[in-house]
Amino acid sequence: MPHSSRPIVIFDGDCGLCNGFVAWLIRHDPGARFLIAGSAGEVGQATLDAMGLDRAVAESTLVVATADGPLARSDAVAGVLGELGWPWRAGAAMRAVPRAARDRVYDAIARRRPRRPAEDPACGTPPPELVRAWRAQLASVEDVAALTALGNERTPHRKR
Repeated sequence: MPHSSRPIVIFDGDCGLCNGFVAWLIRHDPGARFLIAGSAGEVGQATLDAMGLDRAVAESTLVVATADGPLARSDAVAGVLGELGWPWRAGAAMRAVPRAARDRVYDAIARRRPRRPAEDPACGTPPPELVRAWRAQLASVEDVAALTALGNERTPHRKR
């Protein structure tokens, strides 16, 4: 598949909740609008670097890298939901709640998330029935470059 400027979901491959979210996303994103990358891998770290984020942020936070910049925590969840079909798209309405309140809920859930060793923390652990789709949506360093280039075209004065 050619490299694209699709948003990249960066997640903790050792987090059971994060892996579950990515599996859910793949099941509900039939158009493959999103790419994925584990935060422990080269691609995940390159994406965080390109977005100007500390690499440690994705150890406990879902991040979505977009051409317009990064989305984190509840903004990342709302950003993903807003790009999916109905009824999931309605979940983006959470943006009407002040970010501080949304992020408190996000953080409370994140503190209780199940930890489990991933087969490969760089790309997480796909459920057996999603292995092919999961691997097809893994981002590459070239995808990070395409996403960053699009962002620079849109906002040439912004530093990355």
